[in-house]
Amino acid sequence: MLGALTVVLSAYADWEQASVTTTPSPIVSTKPFEVTIQTSDLGSDVYCYTWVVIGDESIAASGDWGGSLNAKFKMTGSAGTYKLKVDNIMAFYGLTEAQLEGVTKIGFIARTSSNQTVDSYADVVQGRKNAYSGGEGTAQSPFVLKTTDDILALSTTSMDWTDDVYLIMGADITVGEFSGIGTKSSPFKGNFDGKGYSLKNASVSNTAIGTSTGVFNAIDGATIRNLGVVDADINGTTFTGALVGYAASGTVERCFSSGTVTGTSICAGGLIGENAGATVSDCYSTAAVTNENDYATGGLVGKNKGVIKNTYASGKITAYNYAGGLTGANYGNVAASVAINASIEPTSNGAYIARFGGNNNKQNSTSGTLSWKDMPVKGASWSGYGDHSADHNSNLLSQSTYSNLLGWDFADVWEWRTEGSHSYPVLAGLNNQKDPATDEFYNGLSSVEIIDTDCQKLSVYPNPVNSFVNIEAGKGIENVTVYTLSGQQVRKAECGGAATVTIECGDLTRGVYLLGVSLSDGTRAIEKIIKE
Repeated sequence: MLGALTVVLSAYADWEQASVTTTPSPIVSTKPFEVTIQTSDLGSDVYCYTWVVIGDESIAASGDWGGSLNAKFKMTGSAGTYKLKVDNIMAFYGLTEAQLEGVTKIGFIARTSSNQTVDSYADVVQGRKNAYSGGEGTAQSPFVLKTTDDILALSTTSMDWTDDVYLIMGADITVGEFSGIGTKSSPFKGNFDGKGYSLKNASVSNTAIGTSTGVFNAIDGATIRNLGVVDADINGTTFTGALVGYAASGTVERCFSSGTVTGTSICAGGLIGENAGATVSDCYSTAAVTNENDYATGGLVGKNKGVIKNTYASGKITAYNYAGGLTGANYGNVAASVAINASIEPTSNGAYIARFGGNNNKQNSTSGTLSWKDMPVKGASWSGYGDHSADHNSNLLSQSTYSNLLGWDFADVWEWRTEGSHSYPVLAGLNNQKDPATDEFYNGLSSVEIIDTDCQKLSVYPNPVNSFVNIEAGKGIENVTVYTLSGQQVRKAECGGAATVTIECGDLTRGVYLLGVSLSDGTRAIEKIIKE
């Protein structure tokens, strides 16, 4: 730096005073930064002479003083406020990795061809390389989380909650008891990609009013995607959810949750306690949600003021007031979403208890929403003030309901799964997903003739059946399967595209069975049959 100063001294008698601020502050060696120099008005053609300090050595990015007068170092701004952004410190200053690890300060001079500021400095801290199970926390090299220690470390390392930090999972992780990630006063703002893996058995508990509780206690501007929260045990007061307690803003996509969520005050949800402004899409929750004493309890989101689309919830809800299968209280927008909850059990005779959402006033904006018509309400009656949504029964077992009616993406986002007599949507490529609905849901459906709306109607007779049942279809029948209501297969026949098939049922015990038929065009139909 002495050589550079000698040149400057010979050229200028008086240097302009300046102050320097950086984002982030201090500068992190492995992250981009932006420097702002406040000084006198130097005009519009202002450049930055900048150098790194490594021990007693200085290395200028431009090589020499004259080299800084080119486009690489031109600053933006005017009228005494000038900025320069550096995307990669090592490349910008031409450093080796060893040199980068020794940088402690960066110096800055704003200059023109005839004027300049005094030397100004900003501190540099070394970025964390190979923290957790690897990575550098950048978009190009995210931190990798594979172990319980990784998650525990993230929950106590607030410097990794910022919006320029990127994290991915490299394995399913059993979490256990921990404090959650972020707080309502210092929310997680980073980028978290579960890569299809799950956080299992997470247990988070907060008791103070006003706190938020979840695997992520609070987020603001964060992106969380491709993540399962499995068998969680979340206990909070206000703003309690399995994945996120309080979402000020940000994006939550392709996530699911299971387990239990218990709140004792406002806003409890199977996935998110309160969504104050985030976009939640292509998510679901099977978690049981309990909030016996206060307002806004939902199977997916307790209170919503943001955007929810392409979601569903199936967990049991025990709640005081403003309770719904998907949202407890909605003052935002909910679209293309479904409530198929095991039951809702109010703890009072509140006026806002409904199959889909607790409130149905002008602030409740919904479109394309469905609910299970026969969803049980226990110990009370449905409220006339709530949002019961469009009621569906048999169509809730049809992929075409979700793909054609609701517009869900089954090419890349969702997957249709059939196990025995049970059919349901799950997120494509995510681990640890199970049947989201209960036997009570499947058994409670009214008589189902056709599952797929584009499937030509079957003729099944006689029904009730004594000895033989006949199945006819305009489209060829590939196979026929008979199940008990619990999903046990009791008959299977390959039919080779026949138009008419006869199945022997004489040895079946009396009761209700499900007859599954696969047709030659790939569609599937299910009908209940009664064995006398």
